[in-house]
Amino acid sequence: MAPRSNRSSRKGQSEAVIPSLVHEAQVTTLINLAARLTGKAARIRMGRIGAWPGQIPLLLWLLEKDGLIQKDLVERAKMEQSTVAEHLDRLERAGFIYRKRGADDRRKYRFYLTDKARAASHELLDTLETGARMFTAGISKSDLAVFDRVIRKIIARLQDYARTAGSVAKRPRSLTQLRTRSGGRS
Repeated sequence: MAPRSNRSSRKGQSEAVIPSLVHEAQVTTLINLAARLTGKAARIRMGRIGAWPGQIPLLLWLLEKDGLIQKDLVERAKMEQSTVAEHLDRLERAGFIYRKRGADDRRKYRFYLTDKARAASHELLDTLETGARMFTAGISKSDLAVFDRVIRKIIARLQDYARTAGSVAKRPRSLTQLRTRSGGRS
């Protein structure tokens, strides 16, 4: 009988872990769903202006300080360099920005808003403000403050994980990988 009760206690332990895993998976699923729906809502709302949701941070940074270089926009928007380059190309084709070679360094381009972008900026800001109010309507300020604090902690942990896991992923995990990277010699 003792082994059976031992099994049931082990089974009870694993059953206790499963709800925790399901709950954690639900949190990440909900975050992912909220991000997708936020993007969809932004595409609908920004479509009137002719901008894409991913371009919004770049437009906002250029509204704050016109003439930034791409590297500055990458750092401020916290986006990948290739993504920023793609968004800048699209914004330029849409007539929202233009680029000009830097006077101090001819290898760098500075990005400036066009008159079209400046005219649309009021509608952009209004759309962002009303969207934020619309999507958070009925949620108390204290709940929003808790959400803000929690989501920032989750983001920080994800950034830490991506940073550390990214560096671990670059290291060889086996002797075979080490040989492959060193040209086949051990």
